Parts: sequence; C-alpha cells; structure tokens
Amino acid sequence: MAEAFKFELVSPERLLVSEQVESVVIPGAEGEMTVMAQHAPVMT
Repeated sequence: MAEAFKFELVSPERLLVSEQVESVVIPGAEGEMTVMAQHAPVMT
C-alpha cells in the first residue's frame, strides 16, 4: 500500500478539502499529473 499524506485543497475564501490520501490526480491542459507522498510541493 502507498504511503498516505494530508491533502488540502484551498480556495482564496476557504479550505475546501482536507483529508488523508494515497495519491491525487490533477487534470491539466496537457494531460494528468499524479501526486504521491514525498512529491515536491506544487502550487498553480
């Protein structure tokens, strides 16, 4: 099983999601990106 980490999705107004996850799939214009534990921080 993959290592879990705390995922937080934040808008300028408030915290939308805060939960333990094993991975997060982020859709983008050029494809998807999967983020797992120990991944470099990402902000877009």
